[in-house]
Amino acid sequence: MLSRCVVLVLAASACARITAHAQVDIYSLEAAYIYNFTEFTEWPSAHTDGASLNVCVNPRTALGATLAKLSGRAVSGKTWAVKPIPDDATIATCNVLIVEDAPAGNVAKSASARDLPILVVRPADVDAGDARNVVTLFRDGDRLRFDIDNTEAARRHLVLSSKLLRLARNVT
Repeated sequence: MLSRCVVLVLAASACARITAHAQVDIYSLEAAYIYNFTEFTEWPSAHTDGASLNVCVNPRTALGATLAKLSGRAVSGKTWAVKPIPDDATIATCNVLIVEDAPAGNVAKSASARDLPILVVRPADVDAGDARNVVTLFRDGDRLRFDIDNTEAARRHLVLSSKLLRLARNVT
């Protein structure tokens, strides 16, 4: 666990400076952050049955395509699996939901998703309406930072590592 924290800190500090002309790098950096968020998140055992950790994202977006490159990697004893965002009825299959467009926002706001143990991650430049997310990624000048709504995580029965909480810019 200590080595994972060191990897997250090193990735954050090594990649903290982003140049404006390197648009592709921001998606790789966001994907690395999201991957590491899953390393430091505990789901209720009933929600992690099976061998995969399902990351639901729009595969037609740049971030979705970048996250798909991580499919098959091991994370916390599970296999990282990127899936298209499901409809309301099957949202429970997601462990992570990336809200980066209106359809994902609608799923995140749906009654069926509201109380599930899903790590909801949203880039700050995406309007989530009244959807509650656990992690918000944002650019702070030329850096990528994140805020955590630990109250929302607890409400969703997710436990975030204290190491992850210490790295966040703001924790509420």
